[in-house]
Amino acid sequence: MVGLLLLAGGQSRRMGRDKARLHGGVRRILREAKAAGLSPRIVLAGPAPRGADLKRDGWLDEADDIIDDPEEATCLHDVLVAVLNGHLPPMILTPCDAVSVDQAMFTRLVSMGAGVPLDEEGRRQVLFSHLPEGWVAAPNAQRRTEALFEALEDHGLGTEGVKLRTVNTPEEWAAMPSVQPGRVDGNGP
Repeated sequence: MVGLLLLAGGQSRRMGRDKARLHGGVRRILREAKAAGLSPRIVLAGPAPRGADLKRDGWLDEADDIIDDPEEATCLHDVLVAVLNGHLPPMILTPCDAVSVDQAMFTRLVSMGAGVPLDEEGRRQVLFSHLPEGWVAAPNAQRRTEALFEALEDHGLGTEGVKLRTVNTPEEWAAMPSVQPGRVDGNGP
């Protein structure tokens, strides 16, 4: 069984609003992961009380577990080092701003085996990695998230890799073909 580790704790400064609550955000991603059979579905929610707030507002109904950032964590590197400590089953990482990832993509990420997928342009997309059981993220001095996944093999996805795009700005959001314009807000439970 392969699980999901959904990264939902970003500050969304460039977007100007909470990316986890976008139409293509955590609720949809959790549903797609469940449909693909990913279990457990764990959400890394960010600093407390963010996880409790998202749960209370109905955004995390399909999650099996919610983890708040450790108090000492100051960046994603720190959070991943704390969580990826050798105790998790195989997991697929996914950021909450992956508005095009769907059941088919989750199935593809599971079937590729442990490693880092390459997008349609051949770039490593570490935040979509398929982590083997018991993966330990060894910290690095520069606190670079990418360095945590250097030992993992690359897997080309060809044109399917386009679904690994993320949305970081309102302009990128507007350009995404899979989202419905004007539906950023008001997609709550």
